[in-house]
Amino acid sequence: MLLQAGHWLGKGSLLVEGQSLGQGVSCDVQVTHEEVEFNIAVEMDIKELGGRALSIRVVANEEGTYTVDVRGLGGTYTGIAKLDSPPNLGMLWDEQGQTYITFTLFALREGYGFRGFLREDGTTYTWEVAFSLKQDVVGGANVVSLANRRRR
Repeated sequence: MLLQAGHWLGKGSLLVEGQSLGQGVSCDVQVTHEEVEFNIAVEMDIKELGGRALSIRVVANEEGTYTVDVRGLGGTYTGIAKLDSPPNLGMLWDEQGQTYITFTLFALREGYGFRGFLREDGTTYTWEVAFSLKQDVVGGANVVSLANRRRR
């Protein structure tokens, strides 16, 4: 599966139908893996819309795909995704059938790309976000630099 446990940071944009400029999006994502499921906690900051939180659960099902449940964005969404091989695709919907979300997840050189569409109340939103694994800086008293910092 393409998903990998860890702390991920994302940057990208969200475009609302009818607007010519996208809004900046930054994400802080924590992915944990338990025996049969992935749990994903997302904190998003969208430039003009403010902060949003999502809770996502991804579980393998009998058909060889994954069941996806999302809480956040003002509702609860359920759906299906194919995440074992490219193209990694998914579709979500709300209980009333008024909101639909489609997405693709793909490998980048240093992380993942995430693109998708959300259709709600006659408006379409599109997004594109690049995620990279957060690298913790390790330092200590036993670290010695061999680089000569003075120019001669």
